[in-house]
Amino acid sequence: MSKESEITAIANMVGIPDPGLGVGSSVPKALFDGVCAELGLDPSGTMPEQAQRIVTAANLPYRSDYFDSRGTPSMGGSTVTLQGLQAIKAAVQILLN
Repeated sequence: MSKESEITAIANMVGIPDPGLGVGSSVPKALFDGVCAELGLDPSGTMPEQAQRIVTAANLPYRSDYFDSRGTPSMGGSTVTLQGLQAIKAAVQILLN
């Protein structure tokens, strides 16, 4: 499993265009915007804020270290980790059923 495969799977599940992988290992904000719009969630804010809305709407636990890599050893931007994408995919599956 890779970030790119998880992005593709999530986009396909909600019926939005696959935004692909962003620069480096970043996840495109278009994925979060589209998922929120398709699920009827507020699409405003940062990716970590959107991710929190998606995950908590499915009553799954929100782990900030999965959705904001600034606190990880890589010290990345406010991007989402592979584990975060997997949590979003699980939330989407719940919310679509």
